[in-house]
Amino acid sequence: MKNKYLKGAHLSERKFKEILKLFSEDLTATQIASISGVSRVTVNSYLKKIRMQIVKFCETVMPEPAGYPKVQHRSGHDTIVAVKSEVDRIVKPVIFGIYKADDKVYTEILPEVSRSMIQAIARGRSVLETVVTVDRIRRFHGVVDLGQYRLYNLSGNSHGENGKQLDDVDGFWGLTKHRLAKFKGLNRNTAYLHLKECEFRYNYRNEDLFQVLLTLLKNYPLNLS
Repeated sequence: MKNKYLKGAHLSERKFKEILKLFSEDLTATQIASISGVSRVTVNSYLKKIRMQIVKFCETVMPEPAGYPKVQHRSGHDTIVAVKSEVDRIVKPVIFGIYKADDKVYTEILPEVSRSMIQAIARGRSVLETVVTVDRIRRFHGVVDLGQYRLYNLSGNSHGENGKQLDDVDGFWGLTKHRLAKFKGLNRNTAYLHLKECEFRYNYRNEDLFQVLLTLLKNYPLNLS
């Protein structure tokens, strides 16, 4: 079936655009399935592919800070991570950094960063871990411990440029925690997909998200094979 947004699709372009429109309005897979008449299993499959394309786009446009290579996030991780609940001591919580550049907000998961490190740096204390890791944390305007559902602002004072950065960090975290609260027991890979989706939604919040997604998928269509 011909569909310029979805290669190998058994779904018409019109029906796919309906699903994409509902996704742009931030409806759940259950709601989209109910409205569109497409099975929830199929909707979930399409939404995952859409989110993976959003991740690729976000990683492509993300500026690379000097001296700090981007962390590559590969699929296949299925370690369960609790969100806003008690975290088992064996399970390392998801910790990610937030920074603003060129009027956009960017995020990066920090697998090497511990909860104790964030807490120490946020209080202005020195930490015993490597200087490189500490410097890596300090380049972010905020760091979130997803296990405790807590944002640590690292920008210092709230005046001038720092104030604008903090406003965006707080605004982004407000959107993100509202969206992630809908999900329980996210695995690490799924958490990253949703985090990048939140980044995408926040950065294009003043635009028609449906049109932005149509342009993205027209240039980089999904592939079901």
